[in-house]
Amino acid sequence: IMKLFIWIVFVLFCLVNVFSASAQTIKKTFFLETDIDHIYLTDTIHISKCNVYLSNFKFYQNDKLAFTDTEKAYLIDLIDPIPLNFEIPTQVKYNRVVFDVGIDSLTNVAGILTGALDPRNGMYWSWQSGYINFKIEGDIRSKNSKSFQYHIGGYAVKLNALQTKSFDISAGNSYIFNFSIMPLLTNCHKNNLFELMTPQLKAVQMAKVFADHISCRKISDLKNE
Repeated sequence: IMKLFIWIVFVLFCLVNVFSASAQTIKKTFFLETDIDHIYLTDTIHISKCNVYLSNFKFYQNDKLAFTDTEKAYLIDLIDPIPLNFEIPTQVKYNRVVFDVGIDSLTNVAGILTGALDPRNGMYWSWQSGYINFKIEGDIRSKNSKSFQYHIGGYAVKLNALQTKSFDISAGNSYIFNFSIMPLLTNCHKNNLFELMTPQLKAVQMAKVFADHISCRKISDLKNE
């Protein structure tokens, strides 16, 4: 009986260690930056609001899905962004991150949600139009001052403004996601477009311009994050 008891204790000890090891995670950090400060140096363009949804973060090892973030979406204030942190199990191996810029169609039709997706955050039109993927507001300060407002979204088939980004990364490094806003503003102002507030084909085009100017770069080699 004593030998059986010792054996059971040993098995339980091993199981506890296994579950403890599997529960260990390591923090993966992505810092966020924009060219907004650089835009301000021109003293002609002022941005008063710049919010974007980043969602559906997935980590891959080559083409195999290795880890899916449990947080559906993050609402980012690009005027004063805070880093994104992910707790990833230590045994997970990955070399690529994939995420959406905006909110996918399934989430758009899922009804009233909470957290970052709470309509009270000011990033939701209605059940017909869904979520605003990103919002940029401001004004041009020149002889002919003019304000601009871009609320970009839409999830219907031909008006789906969702964009997907993919970057090669490694577990031992931290990275910066850079959002260049100026190319979008330049494109809009060149075409005399100062307001866009509903889902439409122009919004899809603007969403692509916005996403095309999101980049990722490594900032450090870290042994322990």
